[in-house]
This record gives sequence, C-alpha cells and structure tokens, in this order.
Amino acid sequence: MLAVGPIFSRIPIGLNAHSISIECHIAPGLPGTTIVGLAEGAVKESRDRVKSALRNNGFNYPNGHVIINLAPGNLAKSGAGFDLPIALAILQASGQVTIPNVENTEFIGELGLFGELRGINGILTCALASTKANRALILPEENEQEASLVKTGRLLVAPNLAELAKYLNGQATGAVRTPIDTRRKSPPIAATNYAQIVGQLNAKRGLLIAAAGGHHLIMLGPPGAGKTMLARSFVELLPKLKDQPSLEVATIYSSIGLERADHTVVPFRDPHHSISSVAMVGGGQRPQPGEVALAHKGVLFLDELPHFKPATLDLLREPIETGYAVIARAKYRVSFPCEFQLIAAMNPCPAGRSCKEDGCRCGPSQQQKYRSRVSGPLLDRIDLHIQVPELDQILLAKLQKHSNPTTNPLPELKSLVSASMDIQLKRQGCLNVKLSGKALDKEITQARLSEGFLHTAIEKFHLSARSYHKVWRIARTLADLDAKQNIAEPHFLEALNFRSVNWEADKL
Repeated sequence: MLAVGPIFSRIPIGLNAHSISIECHIAPGLPGTTIVGLAEGAVKESRDRVKSALRNNGFNYPNGHVIINLAPGNLAKSGAGFDLPIALAILQASGQVTIPNVENTEFIGELGLFGELRGINGILTCALASTKANRALILPEENEQEASLVKTGRLLVAPNLAELAKYLNGQATGAVRTPIDTRRKSPPIAATNYAQIVGQLNAKRGLLIAAAGGHHLIMLGPPGAGKTMLARSFVELLPKLKDQPSLEVATIYSSIGLERADHTVVPFRDPHHSISSVAMVGGGQRPQPGEVALAHKGVLFLDELPHFKPATLDLLREPIETGYAVIARAKYRVSFPCEFQLIAAMNPCPAGRSCKEDGCRCGPSQQQKYRSRVSGPLLDRIDLHIQVPELDQILLAKLQKHSNPTTNPLPELKSLVSASMDIQLKRQGCLNVKLSGKALDKEITQARLSEGFLHTAIEKFHLSARSYHKVWRIARTLADLDAKQNIAEPHFLEALNFRSVNWEADKL
C-alpha cells in the first residue's frame, strides 16, 4: 500500500482559478480506479484516458485499487484539465516518476489516448493564479501563445506525457521549455469605414467626443443614414490597448476558449438583438462571461436597440455604472469586469421614419410602444444622444463628387483622442466618464458659469441629476480636446446639444 504527497492543479471558475490538490492511494484489492471529490462527468472519464496514455507511453498502470481524491471536496470539479495531474499522481504513487519540488509546482492539461497534451480553456486565469501563489505551472504546448502573455512567474510548456516524465526524472531534452510568443504580428489594416462616411459632421463630432472621454453614445435616425457604419468606424479612433488592459481582455477570452489575433486591438462586440439575458451579462451552469465582459476595454454595439428584449437591456444598467457584471446563482457568485463603451443605434419608429414625416405607416400607439422598449433609466445612463438625419440625395451626390479619396483625417483624429486621454489620465487618473463627483464639483466651481444660465438649461432640457453631471463630464472632454484648463460656456453649450434629443413620441 503506497501513499505519497499531493499533486497540485487549478480549476478556473469565472476569472478565478482555485487551487486543487490531487491525492493518489494505491491499495491492494481488485484492479479498479475510483475518483472522488465531487467530480463531474468529464473528470470521471479521465480514468480511461489516463490509463490508455500511461500504457501507450511505456508506463505500468497499477494492478491494485487506485483511489484518486480531488480536494477540497466541497468544490465541484469539471473539465478535462485534471488528466495530467491525475496521471502524474499515479506515476508518483507507483514510484515511476519522482517530481522535484512538487509542493511548489502545479500541472494542468488534457491527455490524449497516446499521451499528447491538449490545451484547455482558462489557462491565463490559472497562470496568473499560480504566479500569485509563487508556484511554477506546467501546461500544454497548445496553450503556449496564451501563456506567453504572462511576463512574470515560472511557466513551462510540454508537448506530451513522455517528454514531461523525462524532464521530471532529470533527463532534460529541451522539449519542456518556457513559452515563446511565435505569433506573427498582423499587418496594420487600412482604416476604411471612417473615410467612407460622407457628411454627418455632427455624428462624427459625437464619435470623437465619445472616444476621447470614454462616453456612451446612442444614435437616432432613419435606415440608410449611416448609423451602423459610424458605429463600426468608432474603434478606428481608439488607441491600442496597453499591456495590462490587453492581458485582462485576453484572460476573459481565454476563459471560454476564444482566440484573438491581436490582443492589443480594442474589442468590438455586436450581438444580435435576439440574444438572451444570460448571453448578454454572463452566467450558465458554469459561470461564463457574457457580451458585456467580452467587450471589456472595448465597444459593445447594439444595433436596432428597441428590438432587444427590454429585460435584457435593463440588465445593462448596473454594468454601465459599476464596470462589473456580478452573477449570483445558487452554486456560485462571480464578478466579471466589463468597462465597455456602449454604442447604440435605433430608428425613430417601426417604419424607420419620424412620426412627422409623410408616408409613415405607424400610429401614435405603435410609435410609443416601439420607443418604450428602451427604458428611460437606460437612456439617462447614455451620455451622448445624437440625431443622424437622412442626407439629401442631391447633396450626397455633390459631397461624393468633391470628396478626395486620398485625404484621410483619421491619423490626426487618433492623435487628438490620444492627447486628450493623456491629459485626463495625468490630471485625474481616469477618463472623464469616470470622473468622481468631488472632482466634478471642482470643475463646475472653476468654470464659473452663471447660476441663472445653469438653471435655465436644467429646466429647458429636463435634466435629471445624473444627466446634469453627464453634461458637465462631456463639457470637460470638450475642453480637453481644445487643450483648455477650465470648462468655458461654449463647451457647456455644445455638451447640451448632445443631450437635446427629445424622446417624446409626438416630438421626434
């Protein structure tokens, strides 16, 4: 009867990776393998994969009764990532492998029937947790690209069980090594969406302000006015992600096995309006991130906003305010970061026209029902409200005729956005969309606008306390774009212009 110390591994749950110890006891009796410790289906199936992998790589599978314990026993274990540590626990218990520094090393990976190591989801979460615990982590070579994003810690990749066993027994072959980022940098893609937009100067100005200050934006206009193209061109104004934000984004995508060609590119998510509430904010039997988390540090674009389920849209209120999607279920409670910019687009009515236009087929009750699918509290949380009118066909033809295809204002605008962001980060440590109430009060005091003027603006535009503060935050962004130290009256007036859309059914 043999019993040795545990092998350590990790199980990713949400964006956390819990430490798991795998204990192996080889007892006399009829041959068999029992896995205990609240193991679910894929974990219990690992005994057959492990047995085949060991025998196909020249190891002996114990003839006695093998008992595998996954601790702690109150945490449900799922997935195939325990294959490798279970195999090593059996090899160590049977004396076929001696693992040096086993108490400070963790193993994770799925085994094929012939011993090859296969990648798992959530490897970045596990790598970061192992680094924080000051332990080394040995993982599959298939996860090498993701693991190479972690610049600290002790990470090693292995191609298969045989090479790993040689490495652990002191027979270094070079196959077990540190991860190398061999991904080729994708060539820069020429920005075309923004350059193709004709007219819509007010909407372009709104996009610039939203990009510079991190503000949310909604566009209202008829079909064909260019709302979707404007939204898709928005990411072209944003700078690339730096190291820490790009690692956060990569960790979220890694948790569900999604790959991105370049983790420094700002994420852009545009879910269909038929999306469920769970797919939007996250959840499921095993906690998984939703679209709001996948848009972290990027853009969440909701086209045809009133066609989304009202209950799904209302779930966006807290993530917009807090930057986190908290999922609470009977078996778990997780929190996903979701600092995204919401870009939304909608038509004035189901027919796509304003109720004052000729030829609109919608009655007042239809129009009201259509707009009421987007709640007032959600609209109040969106900073910039922009009307995107349909361009006159004659004017559109003239603009296209006189447009210069070689002139691209995008580089200059990107530089302006980056400079404005740098001003905000240097002054207050965050973008203006997150400007605290105390800091905002200081900006309002320094602006020195007349109280009568401010009271008139509040009454005329029916501004709530939240809307009033959002106008000031937009004005602060406008001042930063002009490189001004204090907010001036023209900045406040232009900010008011982006809160001037009247959402009443009879006034659109």
